[in-house]
Amino acid sequence: MQTPGPQLPLPLAYRSAHGREDFVVGASNSMAVAWVDRWPDWPAPLLIVSGPAGSGKSHLADVWRSRTGAPVIAASALTSEAAPALLRRGALVIEDLETLTDETALFHMLNFAREMTAHLLLTLSTSPSALALRTPDLGSRLRAAPHAAIGEPDPALLAQLIARHFDARGIHASADMIDFLANRIERSAEAAREWVARIDDHALRHNRRLNMRLLREVMAGV
Repeated sequence: MQTPGPQLPLPLAYRSAHGREDFVVGASNSMAVAWVDRWPDWPAPLLIVSGPAGSGKSHLADVWRSRTGAPVIAASALTSEAAPALLRRGALVIEDLETLTDETALFHMLNFAREMTAHLLLTLSTSPSALALRTPDLGSRLRAAPHAAIGEPDPALLAQLIARHFDARGIHASADMIDFLANRIERSAEAAREWVARIDDHALRHNRRLNMRLLREVMAGV
């Protein structure tokens, strides 16, 4: 009889966490959370939230969107013609500001927001000062806007993120397993997501439950 080979995992959809209660707060993101919670008491019509991939920018933007009813648009899709209509609800999320191609459209959007007493939440992966903008006035206004930067998670937050990713996949991971992984991977939200996905994939392929031996195998690249 042949020994069964590795199983092919089914492409299951995992539960996404988008509510405020689902957002794991730590020192690296507390300022951004405080700004979102503070709305509508903002000192300016614009808030910029920056951070690396997987840090929770879009999650926070979704929390704010659910409170404001704001539509969401990618910066790359922003056009001058669409600017007034996008602000008719009084709020707008513009994601991935580093992909902006129409600087005039964003400049008009900032003006419309001020005139309409509307609010904008912009996300990007770098700081506003790192954007290579050709419009000096736009660059000045973005650099002067409130900016909440999300940094890499501290060890405690990284462990919470790992636990949350396991939980989203319906996997029970003990505190020892979570600490083992947190102390060995890159300290980033994206690494937490990728390693949990890799561990789950390995367990499914080999029809095994999560334990320390399996963790060590995955970490060793077996």
